[in-house]
Amino acid sequence: MVDYFWENIFKGDRKEKTLMNALKNNILFTDLNTRELQMVQNIVNLRNYQKGEVVFRYGEAGVGMYIIISGSVDISLNGKFITKLKEGDFFGEIALVEESGRRTADTTSAEESVMIGFFKPDLMEITNRNPTAGVKILFRLAQVLGMRLHETTTLISTMRRDAKLNDQKNP
Repeated sequence: MVDYFWENIFKGDRKEKTLMNALKNNILFTDLNTRELQMVQNIVNLRNYQKGEVVFRYGEAGVGMYIIISGSVDISLNGKFITKLKEGDFFGEIALVEESGRRTADTTSAEESVMIGFFKPDLMEITNRNPTAGVKILFRLAQVLGMRLHETTTLISTMRRDAKLNDQKNP
């Protein structure tokens, strides 16, 4: 009985440290100081997902993003696997800036997973309570969206070039 007591006495503290580490290591929050990170930590939502549990589906209204603390998720579209995201990865961030955006893929927990949910109302609360922290997060969010747009543009250009070369080989 004593071992059980000592095992669990600091469990909440470990969870807070894990959450804080995940926030510190995410590009959206890297510019925040300790006080600002603590504010974010108190606002975000921690969620456990079982293997096979849907995080969100294509076409659903998007209200926020997720950061994977542990576990992994599969991203798919029209039943076709696109990629697997793991600890430290994040997804769904475009929902933080779209007015009434819809999810562009299906996301399912590939194993037991723990994720941070960071939603548009969370971002609005941070921006209202601490505009400096809000601007830091929004600047990093813009940077991430810009990088993802650049990657997508490069991929589409490569695919078009390859398709054109294929058409030339097989008229």
